[in-house]
Amino acid sequence: MHPIILRLCGFVTLFAVLAQAKPACPNTLAFYNPNLRTSCYNATWFILPVPKSSVQAVVPYPLITPPFSDKTLFPTGFPANTHPVYVSIGYQNDIRMKSLQIPALLGANIYVPYTDRLRDGKTPFNYAVQIYIGGVDGKDLEAGVPAAVATLTGTTVLVGFFAPNNDAYAPIASNPSEFSAQVKQVVVPNPLSGPSVRPSAIDLDFITAASASSALYTERTFRVFLNQAQILTNLLCQRNTYYFNETFAEPRLRSGNATLYPPLAGSVPKELGGRYVRQGGLSASAEVLGSMPEGCREAAANVDPAAVM
Repeated sequence: MHPIILRLCGFVTLFAVLAQAKPACPNTLAFYNPNLRTSCYNATWFILPVPKSSVQAVVPYPLITPPFSDKTLFPTGFPANTHPVYVSIGYQNDIRMKSLQIPALLGANIYVPYTDRLRDGKTPFNYAVQIYIGGVDGKDLEAGVPAAVATLTGTTVLVGFFAPNNDAYAPIASNPSEFSAQVKQVVVPNPLSGPSVRPSAIDLDFITAASASSALYTERTFRVFLNQAQILTNLLCQRNTYYFNETFAEPRLRSGNATLYPPLAGSVPKELGGRYVRQGGLSASAEVLGSMPEGCREAAANVDPAAVM
């Protein structure tokens, strides 16, 4: 049993440890794409049904109704009058672009898929509501420069404090094996001593789904959501392509609860705040390839079909 797991939770059984992927998956794309941003992201994603009017209030573009009748994406359907919002928390390893390299960062985000950036009623995009990155082992300030650079190039990124701060998620109970991941926004850091201001953002608490047939979504659901081109703040868009085809991807469908903390209690827009119980998720390691910003029509047209199959 890995010593980090023992320190985190000594009472967790061997089965719980086996149900948790190693945090630092290898970056296998950098060699073939030296001029693009590449990494390996070990994360947990959850899809949340949010009232459509609330989602529209935070997205400055129309929404496209997802194909809820497609059983390969929504095998149990989707709640009426809601729109999917997906959240993730994870460990991003071996981040490379040209001569630049960051060993690891923690990351979390809140996205609205099926956003109609082109206003054509059919081409889906991801709209970023909140994105957080944090340094490993509680070193919040190590994320400051990457967050500032990303914000300047069209992706608003906030500095976050993560728990656990050296893994994608942590075991918290056994029988059944239960896991947790949390992120707080770092508003006022204090790297030396004393308190800092860290309003809560996202909490995930989950178990492995009993079976694929009992899961709310399929693995393909997440591939389709994640691989929609992302809308940037500078009128351009960007493809962040997620590949789950490596042997170490270890995908596991999840079931659990997600809490998004609104203002006063936290840092998430009030329209999305709340506790979402018995929702569906996925834990897996993905190879991530970040394209250069491009026109939104081009970004949507150039999505790699192999990534969503």
